[in-house]
Amino acid sequence: MNIKPLAAVVSLLAAGSVAAGEIYATDTNTVELSGWAKATGLYVKADQAEKETHVFTDAHLKAKATHFLNEETKVIGSFAINTGDSAGDRTAKFEDIKLEFDHSGFGNLSLGDTGNSFGSIEKAKSGEGANLYIVGQGGVDGQGIRYKKTIDKLELSANYETDSESSNDSNYALSANYKADNFSAAIAYGSDGDEADSMGVAADLTLGSLKLAAGYISFENAKSLKANDSVELKLDLPNDGDTYSVAATYTIDVIRIYGSLQYAEGNYQGNSFDAQTAYLGLGYDVTKEFKTDFVLQTGEIEKAGVEEDGHAVKFVAKYSF
Repeated sequence: MNIKPLAAVVSLLAAGSVAAGEIYATDTNTVELSGWAKATGLYVKADQAEKETHVFTDAHLKAKATHFLNEETKVIGSFAINTGDSAGDRTAKFEDIKLEFDHSGFGNLSLGDTGNSFGSIEKAKSGEGANLYIVGQGGVDGQGIRYKKTIDKLELSANYETDSESSNDSNYALSANYKADNFSAAIAYGSDGDEADSMGVAADLTLGSLKLAAGYISFENAKSLKANDSVELKLDLPNDGDTYSVAATYTIDVIRIYGSLQYAEGNYQGNSFDAQTAYLGLGYDVTKEFKTDFVLQTGEIEKAGVEEDGHAVKFVAKYSF
């Protein structure tokens, strides 16, 4: 049966005999653990709010079990325990619960916290900075069903989500994501089936140590756009507009230099708005598992002729396993 209990796995991991994170394995089943712990120091000065330098923490633990039915088919069950950052409720919660049926020919069908297909265009971001251009198409973050199929280098995805606390709220999204060795490009459409609709495209290109990315989203009836850690543009219905983003990352051995520029413009209830944000970050990988980041960010919003701006300084230390 070739069972590898936890005590034996520790030595096997050190010798490289088992995939990292695997704590149990038989001929037909494997169990893996992974996660991270993160500490963030943040200072924010903004028209909406000013926060003195403070530290908050967050943690995530994921368990994944795989049952192999045959050479082509497997069933995967996974869940995560998240604490939520210490600035809010630190009560540990079971989240990201998902059951997957995966077939090498027919594709992958998942149920539960499947993630949204619209996420395939979230390419124009880098490091620990916030990104204004990412827009949720409905405001539902519930559970649902998702199907993914990869044809050569093209991944097709479709999902449908509902909110368990409401009988009416739901959303769906479709995407196509082409992934080559040094280049990827995606297009996605999302809707809540009623008033909210979003269409987006994004691409990234890797040239040696340099990675470039750009994204664009056209939205209708978004709930809000977040410029940085304290400046958020809340939009009343109806609204429409466009967001843009460019990002770059340059890696020198264990050093990462990255940045992003984002812009949004549109209208809500007859009032125009525009917003700009930018950040510059420096990352240092102490080891493959332990990474640190220092980020400077600024944001500005003009809504109905009123301007608000904010600036933030952030330090992040994260250990992943």
